[in-house]
Amino acid sequence: MQKSKPSAGVIWKRFPKFILGFMAASLLFSFVLNAETIDGVKGSLKSLQGLWFALAFISIGLETRLADLLKADNRRPLYAFLIAQAFNIFVTLVIAYVLFN
Repeated sequence: MQKSKPSAGVIWKRFPKFILGFMAASLLFSFVLNAETIDGVKGSLKSLQGLWFALAFISIGLETRLADLLKADNRRPLYAFLIAQAFNIFVTLVIAYVLFN
């Protein structure tokens, strides 16, 4: 049985649209804005970057349903999640130690 290909609407719905914003901001700051303007907004944009970064990880946490992973017949997704989280914690601690020691 051959599966049908997703429509353009489905692809657009699932497409991570932040990529378009990233590309637009990169093009804007690379080719449109002058250096004085960039220097003038750099500080406030850095603050916003930290805020959006934190909100992104909070959103990931809100979407993570550990109960579903625990109830699943196959435990591989649970193990993959736990290994990835342990790795992220370890790498973050090492980087924090190197930067702030």
